[in-house]
Amino acid sequence: MIVLGIADNHDSGAALLVDGQLVAAVNQERIDRQKGSAAFPWGAIDAALELGGVPAREVDRVVVGTGFTPSAALRALPGLHHAARARGQFTEALHAYIVYQSVLRKTGIFTLELDLGERLLRQRLRQRPFERAQLELMDHHRAHAEGAYRTQPHDHCLVLTVDAMGDGTTATASVGKDGQLDLVWRQSGLASVNTFYSRITELLGFIAGRHEGKVTGLAALATPPPALVRHFARRVSFVGPGFSRDSALRRDRPSDPFWAVVRQHSREEVAAAAQRVLEDAVLGFVRYWALRTGLRRVALAGGVFANVRLNQQISALDVLDSVWVIPHMGDGGLALGAALGSVDAAPRALPHAFWGPGYSERDLYKALKRGEIEPVDAAARTAPSGVAGDVEQVAALLSNGGVVGRFAGRMEWGPRALGHRSVLALGRDLGVTARLNGMLQRSEFMPFAPIVRAEDAGRWFSGLDRVGDCPRFMTTCLDASPAFKAACPAAVHVDGTARPQVLRAADDPPLHQLLTRVGALTGAAVLINTSFNMHEEPIVCSPSEAVRAHQAAGLDGLWMGPFVEQRPRFAQGAPRAAG
Repeated sequence: MIVLGIADNHDSGAALLVDGQLVAAVNQERIDRQKGSAAFPWGAIDAALELGGVPAREVDRVVVGTGFTPSAALRALPGLHHAARARGQFTEALHAYIVYQSVLRKTGIFTLELDLGERLLRQRLRQRPFERAQLELMDHHRAHAEGAYRTQPHDHCLVLTVDAMGDGTTATASVGKDGQLDLVWRQSGLASVNTFYSRITELLGFIAGRHEGKVTGLAALATPPPALVRHFARRVSFVGPGFSRDSALRRDRPSDPFWAVVRQHSREEVAAAAQRVLEDAVLGFVRYWALRTGLRRVALAGGVFANVRLNQQISALDVLDSVWVIPHMGDGGLALGAALGSVDAAPRALPHAFWGPGYSERDLYKALKRGEIEPVDAAARTAPSGVAGDVEQVAALLSNGGVVGRFAGRMEWGPRALGHRSVLALGRDLGVTARLNGMLQRSEFMPFAPIVRAEDAGRWFSGLDRVGDCPRFMTTCLDASPAFKAACPAAVHVDGTARPQVLRAADDPPLHQLLTRVGALTGAAVLINTSFNMHEEPIVCSPSEAVRAHQAAGLDGLWMGPFVEQRPRFAQGAPRAAG
C-alpha cells in the first residue's frame, strides 16, 4: 500500500508512506523558496515521490490533511487565498471566514464544501498520473491529532490539538488507545484563543503567522503588568472544557478600546502579558483533560504548540508524566498526520526528522564549483586526533571563533534546523549573537538554540524526564544549569531557559563527533545551532542554495558532505586541547 499525504493550506506539503513506513516528508516552501508557501504542493509531491522511488501511477491512496480549510472557493482561486492571508488579522474577510467555517461545522452543512473541495482536488490531481489512487479528505484537526499520536511510542495517551482554526475547529481532545484515536471533544473556530496571539504579533509590528516566536522571545524581557494580564484575560481564558468564545457578531479592529490599550505599554510588557494569558488558558485546558481522562501522557499538535515556552510549562504540570510535541506541530505537519492516520499506523517514536531531499557527493561537488569554490575532500584523511579530517578541520575552525554552515544528508522535516541544514558557532561569547544576526540579516529576541550531546544533557538542563524526545527536535525550552550558563551564555535567554537540540550519537555520528572534538578543544561540547538561511527565506534545501547563503552571509566556513571550505585566516590549524 502506497499512501501519499498532502496538505494545501498554509505551509503546504507532502508525505509518502510505503507499506505503512514513512519514506519522505517535504514542505513546499523548501522547493518554491516562498516562506510558509500555501501553493498547491506539486514540488513537494514530486520530491516525495522521487525520494520514495514511486511513480504517481503506483500510488494507491491520496489523503488530504484538511477538509474544507481552505474552502472550495479559495481552492479554486488560490491567488485570492494568498492575498487574503496577506491582509492581516483584523480584516472583515478573515472574520467572515472564521464565522462561515464555524457555522458550517456546527450545522453539518460542511459536507457540501467537502464535496466541492473533493471535485476540485480530483481535477487538480489529474496533472499527474494518479490513475488508481483513491482520494480521501481528512478533517484538519484529526490530521493534527493523528500525527501527534502516531509519532510517539505510547499506545494509550491523551491527544490535544489547538490552532487558529481548521475545518471550523480551534481545539480538540482525543484518546489514543489500541492503535485507534477517538475524538471526545471539539471546540468551534470561534474559540477566543483563535487569533489572539497572532493579533498581538501584528500589533507589535511583526508578521502574523510567521513571527509569533519573536513575541515569545520579547515576553521574557519584562514582568507582565497585572492590569494588562487581567485586561487580556477578559477576552481569552480557559472556561472548561475549552476556551472562552468570541462573538460571531463582533469584528475586532486595532483601534477598538480593547486592542488600543496595547499602545499604552511597551512591546515587552504587551508580549509578557499575552504570553501569560496564553499559558494560563492552555495550561487550564491541558490540566482539565488530563484529569477528566485520567491519562498522564499527552501528545500535542497545532500551531499553538510552536510556543516552546508554553510547552515547557505544560511539561511541568503535576497531572502529567510525559509530553510529546510533534516536530512539525503547525499545518506543515498535516500531510504526515493524514497519511499515518489513513493507514492506522501503529504509534511509534519518530526515529529522526531527516525525511527531505538528499544529494550525492557529485551534486555537492558541482554546486561548489559553480560557486567558484574549489572542493577539498577533508574527510578523506584522518587527523592526528583520530577523527575524520573534515570533523577535525571544522572543530578547529569553530574553536577559533569561526561560523560554519553545515549541509549534510537529507533535509530536515519541520521548522527547526537539526544539524543537516544548520549554521554552527561557539556560544561562549555573548557577542556571537550580534555577529550571527548581522551575517544572516536577522533581528531576533530569542537567543540562538544550542546543540549538545545526549550524554551531557543531564548536567546542562533540568526537566528532561518529563519531555521525552522533545529536545531531540527542539520543541521545548528547558531550564539551564549554572554550568551551562557559564559554558554557553549566548544560548541562554534572560529567563534562564534554553531551547536545546539533544543529539544522540546514532542520530548524526559526524555531528556528534564534532561536538566531542569541540569539547576536547574548548572544554565544553556545545555549539550554537541555527537554521541555514538568510532572513525571511526558508531553510536551504539544495547544495546550490547552501553555497549561495554561505557566500551571502560571509560565513567563515562551509562543511558540505566531506568537503570543507574556510576563510584563509582560519587555516592555521587547531587550537590546543583544553585542560
